[in-house]
Amino acid sequence: MSLSTSSSELKVIAAIVLIFSAVELGMRAIEDKLSLDLKHINAIPSIMAEIDRHAAPHIMFLGNSLTRVSIQTKVIERVWPTAPSMARIHPDDTTLLDWHYVYQRYLGKAKLHPNLIVVTFVRAQLDDNEELHVDRLGSHFAGLEFAYEAFQHDVLETGDRIEFMLAGVFRAMANRERVQDRVLAFIPGYRELAKAVNHSVRARSDKPAIHQGARSYSRLLRFLAAAHACGDKVLFVAAPLPSSYKIAEELRNAIREGGSNLIDMQGVEPLTGQDFPDGYHLSEKAAPRFSRALGRAMAENEFVQAALRGRTEHYRSFQTDITPQNGGP
Repeated sequence: MSLSTSSSELKVIAAIVLIFSAVELGMRAIEDKLSLDLKHINAIPSIMAEIDRHAAPHIMFLGNSLTRVSIQTKVIERVWPTAPSMARIHPDDTTLLDWHYVYQRYLGKAKLHPNLIVVTFVRAQLDDNEELHVDRLGSHFAGLEFAYEAFQHDVLETGDRIEFMLAGVFRAMANRERVQDRVLAFIPGYRELAKAVNHSVRARSDKPAIHQGARSYSRLLRFLAAAHACGDKVLFVAAPLPSSYKIAEELRNAIREGGSNLIDMQGVEPLTGQDFPDGYHLSEKAAPRFSRALGRAMAENEFVQAALRGRTEHYRSFQTDITPQNGGP
């Protein structure tokens, strides 16, 4: 009886393993088709290989969908003809910790240095208290290569560490939310409902947050230390939103302490609510205007020019607030 039971259990386990293996192989085969974002993430090594074909220095724009929508490198080249080669990396729904590991895993390993890393952010995306996406850290950003650092500083709970490791090994685990979204998309009205919910969430996030105690920026300083170790410099760009937001003095101090620079682009290019059709991203007409303004600001920025010459080790960091054309936020 026990032998029969053991045999049956082994058959069940074998069937589960076969099914899961088939799902995993299928997931790896169709991963790029699940979303344009996944296709972009998987293309990061190719982006880095292409940028390394050009002589240093390079400018790497690093951010999320705001970078993807708002920054157009061809427009920047037109207003800044002497700009070096540029590339963009912009995984959706990411914040500073994700960018830190993307830098370490990909940008920091560039064959040629120095590079200028331009990080576009809004509101609290550089704060330590931003939410972790453990599955994405384990699969696409930190990966198993940087699991030790993640477990030391960021992923501290046992359950989260298990999820991190599973996502690092199995694509089916890493992409389960994207698969769920693709399945739900077959339900009539789901996409419209999802857009409405996302718009509502972003609208609430645009309201000033109430923080208890002082803000902390240890992740930011780790990121800047990693870039410094590779000989790269970092420029932070505060991007516009429909409603203005204040840049915390603690953040300015952390950027200064890390030897970096900040350009506040809020109000530089006159924008109205119509320029943000979803309440968050710039419209197709507004994005080139913003890119032109950013290109001019970078071309005239002393820190940027010194970084591209590789001479910022003796340069005193400062923050730049550009006088808004419309009177400012």
